[in-house]
Amino acid sequence: MQQNSELIDLLEERRKDSDFLWVSRPMKIQMPHMLPPELKLSRNQIINTVLNSPRVKEVISHLAKNQNVYAYVIERRAYAILQEMASKAHLPTVRWLGFFITKALKRIFCNIYINERMIFDLKKQMSSYQVQYIYVPSHRSYLDFVLLSCILFTYDMSLPNIASGMDFYQMRFIGELLRKTGAFYMRRSFSNDLLYKEIFKAYVSCLVNHSDRAIEFFIEGTRSRSQKSIEPKYGFLSIILDTYLQGTVPEIQFLPISISYDRPLEEKLFVYELLGVPKPKETTTALLRSMSMLKNLGSYGSVFFNIGEPISASQYVTSKDRKTKIINPDYKLPSTITENLAYDIIYTHQKNTVLTTFNIIALLFNERVQTYPVNPYTLETLAEDYKWYKKWLSSLGAVIHPSIENMTTDELYKEILTSLETHSELLTLDESKMLNLKNMYVEMKSEKYVNIKGHNLNKRTMEVAVPAINLTIYVNPTLFFLAKLGIITATVGLNSIHIDKAFERYVLLRKLLSTEFALFLNASSSVVNLEWKKSIDILVKEGCLYIQNDLITGQKTALFSLLHNLILPFIDAVCFTCTTLLNWNELVLGTMTNQKVLRECQKQVEIALFEEKNSRPHPYCLSLDLFKSTLSNLLQQGIVITSDKEGIYFVDKIQMEYLILKLHQLPLLHPLGFYSDISLSALNTSVHIQAKL
Repeated sequence: MQQNSELIDLLEERRKDSDFLWVSRPMKIQMPHMLPPELKLSRNQIINTVLNSPRVKEVISHLAKNQNVYAYVIERRAYAILQEMASKAHLPTVRWLGFFITKALKRIFCNIYINERMIFDLKKQMSSYQVQYIYVPSHRSYLDFVLLSCILFTYDMSLPNIASGMDFYQMRFIGELLRKTGAFYMRRSFSNDLLYKEIFKAYVSCLVNHSDRAIEFFIEGTRSRSQKSIEPKYGFLSIILDTYLQGTVPEIQFLPISISYDRPLEEKLFVYELLGVPKPKETTTALLRSMSMLKNLGSYGSVFFNIGEPISASQYVTSKDRKTKIINPDYKLPSTITENLAYDIIYTHQKNTVLTTFNIIALLFNERVQTYPVNPYTLETLAEDYKWYKKWLSSLGAVIHPSIENMTTDELYKEILTSLETHSELLTLDESKMLNLKNMYVEMKSEKYVNIKGHNLNKRTMEVAVPAINLTIYVNPTLFFLAKLGIITATVGLNSIHIDKAFERYVLLRKLLSTEFALFLNASSSVVNLEWKKSIDILVKEGCLYIQNDLITGQKTALFSLLHNLILPFIDAVCFTCTTLLNWNELVLGTMTNQKVLRECQKQVEIALFEEKNSRPHPYCLSLDLFKSTLSNLLQQGIVITSDKEGIYFVDKIQMEYLILKLHQLPLLHPLGFYSDISLSALNTSVHIQAKL
């Protein structure tokens, strides 16, 4: 989608017509995978095909021998696994559920937008070519797959085979209902269960070859609590590519779908999870309890689905690879092929993400707190900055809704006020017309802080951290366009530095933050050079940098400050993690495990939050996700290693000391303003931490 005019609101028509007549309408369903009748298999046929596949039979025989039992004992276990796993599409159930879901969506959201042209193009392609389609949405909410299914149903398209977690399967009644809408279930981890692993691989392969419905899975593996892309998981994708390598399906096309929410239903839940409060267990009771969100009409604003151009498997797996597989059945695809495709899908998600009004408001408010904490925004000053940054982000290629063309001052004010109304529990204009952050932290009524994943943060910290992190979640979607620019400001500072030295620092930071921003860690030097040059050109054009005689100098502009302050929490989190690992005292802290490292890092950030110095970290540094991504990155680089059996970390102290030295040499400019310096408006409503399904 390039123009906002292509966005169509699906709820507009639904508000005019009878929902019952709509879900009951005659449908000529478009099946994505055009299969000859002899290749299309039913659910039972797929189960039998999987049980009789050579590799599954081999594993059954192997396990029976090892466990000294008859083969039929293992076969029964295999059959039970498949009954638990396999989907069972049932159109009457889809219609029945569609009626109630449509009613709910019309109350929760104001609009559900989609770039309709891509749907029509897709249907046309499906009716003309024998291709298996794989829907690969970004994952921002539990509602993602429900909304995508509603969109497909709206356009008379078959619901896909949806890879779903066991959390839903274990929900009474709900699990089987979702199975009948196309869900198939997979356990969270099964690498050590040989039988389950082979059955799952064979089942997915069978769906690719013999299902006339598409397949849907989340390449990020889990919801992004931070609302920005996270690094991809390769397992499911590698199974699909291995199937394509076999040459049993002519073509596979991956359809990246970027999903954006004005306000995710799990908004508050995400904030507490980032701080270490475990997510509540998904239950049918929790689902019913969450229906309280239906009380306020349209309180969650709009949702945006931006469908990208299909990506063909044949661009990555060549005919030469497939011929090699025929000659040598043991041939395996190089892991780089799967990795390249995975990151290309993530990249498409990022560039097609629709930025909302509140993403820009949050970006500006976050900067205002750090630079002018005693001079808050008014509607007029906010509108002035908002208009400029919206236009600038659009010039960087961002898709922004609503569009920026021919907007009067009154229309601009209305756009901002409408967005603030949706987020009135977080930001509000007070009686003096100043923009204030709400104190969202309220002691939980029904749930207690048990099994905390991080440090037990005190009340003072939580009062600052909860609203600040909630706001930052809305800043994060802009980072695809701004993170690399921010990294450069951190390498340069406001003093002159040789451009080669700045580039060396950029490479260091890019590598360290690649996990955080879903950048390919092992990107080629040509790719990194191109990123650098493009980003430098933008910063020079905007007056943020000045280059003369191979010397590069940062300029003290408002944009330079915003970009620098935007990237600081991520660099600070890396510094806290590295310092904690290097200074680990086993006599005091015990062996170095993941849980203990996360807890200690968060503890050190909390201490630093209220120290009287000019380098206090942003409250977002308390997010456990930042420490997790840094640990993951250090493990990938070999600076930290782990014992697989005990899960104990060991640090390469020479590498770590060198890394910390390089980090300390960065010309970081911490702002003078801080979230604890601003007054927070009281929040009148109580907060229940519950699953919002």
